[in-house]
Amino acid sequence: MRNLLQVYRELAKSGIVALVLISVLGGYLCGHPFERPLDWAHLTITLAGIFLLAAGSSALNQVQEMTIDAMMPRTAKRPLPSGRISKTHAVLFCIATIGGGLALLARHGDSLAWLGLAAVVSYNGLYTLWWKRHWAFAAVPGAVPGALPILMGYAAASGDVWTRGGLYLFFVLFYWQMPHFWSLAIRFREDYSAGGFPTLPVAKGVAQTRFHTTVWSFSYVALGMSAPFFLQTGWLYFSISLLTGLKVLWELRKYLRATEADTVGADSAATKHWLPFFLWVNFSLIFYIFGAVMDLWSVYLIAYFR
Repeated sequence: MRNLLQVYRELAKSGIVALVLISVLGGYLCGHPFERPLDWAHLTITLAGIFLLAAGSSALNQVQEMTIDAMMPRTAKRPLPSGRISKTHAVLFCIATIGGGLALLARHGDSLAWLGLAAVVSYNGLYTLWWKRHWAFAAVPGAVPGALPILMGYAAASGDVWTRGGLYLFFVLFYWQMPHFWSLAIRFREDYSAGGFPTLPVAKGVAQTRFHTTVWSFSYVALGMSAPFFLQTGWLYFSISLLTGLKVLWELRKYLRATEADTVGADSAATKHWLPFFLWVNFSLIFYIFGAVMDLWSVYLIAYFR
């Protein structure tokens, strides 16, 4: 039983799903009207629905790419290529989780379920089957399904999809994905090449990828610091976002200096500086989201205890 649960965790990409849930929770708390008490049942159903949807979509991605995963050292030990679970079993898991997730989200209204369906179709259909296999810049449109969960969280709390705050958080998550993925693609470009994926460093080289990663990183940091224009945040958020942004750019600087050559070996300086940059890009997203939550809810708590 324990081994089967471990297989399900790997099939669902539990690390990615955890980050999805963090973004959903952050979006929900940012979008929640302060004049209403927090509805824990509503929040739980939202998180459960998106959890199932994300787990099923991640598992479906592994079903779709099981042959390719077997060719890449980084993914060869996944449940399907390693033979720890059958394809039929994995497909049934996908149907149950995606169907269950959509059913739960539909309890909050059609708009949330449609957003969830759009995320699955765009990720497992357009991105996995076409963009990723044919286009070096697939990460750009592919960032849309990755950014939808935070918008879904905000919309679930506010009751409206097309709000300034929700769309702002969507774009923060959208911009974050380019430095996140392209730094990962540089690190594992030989794996992607072996799998036949024309990622940016495979198709255009490390130098071009460094350039685009820099542009998107600066844009992401600038967007992260502009929350006061879209959410009612103040000095607390500005301080958190300023320190976070400066740290990301500092790690980017060190990483770029180490990747000046177009070759990244396993023991190179680029590899040593990759992890701090990659981790701080990921940490920054959490700091941006929950910095906004802390700022917004601090006003509520101050008013509550007066």
